[in-house]
Amino acid sequence: MNQGIISRRYATALWMYALKKGHQEEVYAETKRLCSNFTQYDSLKRVLSNRLLTQEKKIAVLSMIIGEPLSETFQNFIRLIFARSREKFLRTICLSFEMIYLRENRILPAKLVTATPVDKSMEQRFIQKLEKNTGQNIRLETQVNPSLIGGYVVTVDTYRLDASVSNRLKQIKEKVWNTLA
Repeated sequence: MNQGIISRRYATALWMYALKKGHQEEVYAETKRLCSNFTQYDSLKRVLSNRLLTQEKKIAVLSMIIGEPLSETFQNFIRLIFARSREKFLRTICLSFEMIYLRENRILPAKLVTATPVDKSMEQRFIQKLEKNTGQNIRLETQVNPSLIGGYVVTVDTYRLDASVSNRLKQIKEKVWNTLA
């Protein structure tokens, strides 16, 4: 069976279960932390698929990696994953769950990259402008990249606005080269 189909089915089941229990926020936070740890710890996938480790030891590893004990809702779901030998899909299940959570809560992730750190009031202005234009709640992630020289780059879904000084200089350079050629 296709990995995407399996992941979406399990993620949907987790969403329905978390919704029934009223723990969707908590499970979202756990799946988000777990996903980020999959990229940090290459060996995590091998540990989870190790047949010599018991379910409880695997859950203890996940709790240790997440940094706190797993919620009962998420633990029950993880036990189901282990019982069905779907450990290798855990990362993509978590990613699919995050997508479901964001869609159901009408949250649109956005990324703002600037040359220098921005203050909270500037972040709020970006969020308000983006929410007004998209009609959705914006979850803004900020990043600093000094190579932009100045300005900003904002990415929302598939839309990207590059209003950086480095991009403008690049455009000017290309224009000059095209006129000389």
